[in-house]
Amino acid sequence: MCAVQLKVEGCCDVWTVQLTQSNDDHHIVAERLREFDRLLSTVDAFIQIHVALQSIDVEIRQRSFVKAVSSFETVQPLLQSLTVDRPLELAVVKVLQTELCVTRERLLYELGEAWSQIVMWTSPADGCHDRRQKTSSLTVSLSANQQSLLSQVVLAMSRVNMLPMRIRILTEHIVSRFVEPVVCNHTSLVQTVVEADQAVIRINSIPSPATERIPVPPSEAFQKLQQILSFIHKMFAGITLHDIDREPMPLIQKIGKLISDPLFDLVYDNCILPAMPVCSGNPETLISFSSILADTEQFHAAVDKLGFLPKQSADGDEICGMQSLMYRLNNANAKFASVRAQELLHHAHHLMQQELLESVRVSTDLPIGDDVSCEGRSRELDIFVKSCREQAAGSGLKLPKCQIR
Repeated sequence: MCAVQLKVEGCCDVWTVQLTQSNDDHHIVAERLREFDRLLSTVDAFIQIHVALQSIDVEIRQRSFVKAVSSFETVQPLLQSLTVDRPLELAVVKVLQTELCVTRERLLYELGEAWSQIVMWTSPADGCHDRRQKTSSLTVSLSANQQSLLSQVVLAMSRVNMLPMRIRILTEHIVSRFVEPVVCNHTSLVQTVVEADQAVIRINSIPSPATERIPVPPSEAFQKLQQILSFIHKMFAGITLHDIDREPMPLIQKIGKLISDPLFDLVYDNCILPAMPVCSGNPETLISFSSILADTEQFHAAVDKLGFLPKQSADGDEICGMQSLMYRLNNANAKFASVRAQELLHHAHHLMQQELLESVRVSTDLPIGDDVSCEGRSRELDIFVKSCREQAAGSGLKLPKCQIR
C-alpha cells in the first residue's frame, strides 16, 4: 500500500485530497499520464500544423512565395511524423492532409500564374493579322516590384521542382520563335522596346517571294542573335539558383545550357555552311572564309561574355559551349581544306597533262623545237641557242637530247 497526497491550487481555494492506492493503481495512473502527454503532444502538433497552413495561405496571398515554400517544407515532415491510432485523431490527420494537399496545389498554381504574368508570349497566330507576315513577341515586366517577384517565383519554383520544366519551355520558345526565324529567313526583323515598366522584343518574319530560300549571311545572323541574347540577359540577369547538391548557378547560365546546342546547330547548318566557299582559287575566297571564321569567333566571345555558355564543372559533368562551337568551326576548316586540296590536285594534274601534250622535240637545227603552233617565234633566239650549242660542242661538252615546252 502507498499513500499519495495531491495538492491542487486554484485561484481562491486550496483542496487537499488523500488517496490510498495499490501498486496496480499506480501503474494505471502513470499509464494514463503518459497517454495524456501523448494526447497533448498530438494536439499541440495539430495546432502547429493548422497555424502553419494559415501562415502559408497568408504568404501566398502576399506573394511571398519563398516564405510559403519554407513553411510548407516545415509542415509536411511534421504531419508525416505524427503517429496516431484513435479514430478521432485519424480523422483530424486526414483533414490536415487534405488541407495540405490543397494548399500545395494552390501554391503551384499561383507560382505558374505569377510567372505567366511576368513573362508573356505572343505567338504568330495571336498577333498576326496579315497572313504573309508572322510576328512573335516576348514581354517581360521591368518594374521593381515585378523584378523582385520574378526572383521570388524563380527561387520558389526551383525548390518545388517546377523550374526545370518552365525553363525548358522558355528555351524552346526562344529557339523556335526567335532563333530559327533569324537564321532561316533573311527578311526577319528584330525589334526591342524598353519602357519604364516593361520590355518587349518582337520578331517579324516575312516569307521571301523567291522560289529558293536565300541563306542568311553569318554576320547578319550573328548581329540579330546577339540582340536577342542581350535582351534575355537583361531580363534575367542577377537571379542565382542555390541548389543543395551543387554550387550556385546563375539563371542565365541554366538557360544558355539548353539554348547553346540547338543555337549552334541552326547557325552552322543554315548560315555558316551555305556561306562556305565552293572553290578556293582566288584571294577573295580566302578573305571570305577568314571573315566567316572571325565573325563566328567574335559571336562566340559575345555569347560567352553574356554568360550563356555553361562552364565545365570540376567533375566534368557539363560540356563547355566553346568546345561545341569550336568543333563546328573545325568541321568548316576541314571542309574548306578539303576543297583547297582537291583544287590543288586537279590543277597539278592539269599541268602535268599540259606538259606532256605541249612538249616538242629539239635538235641542233631547231634548238627551241619545231612546234609550228608557236606564234611569234624569234629567229634571233634560234641563232643564239644554236651558237651556244656549237660552242659547247667545241669545248668537248655535249648537251643531251630533250623535250621542252
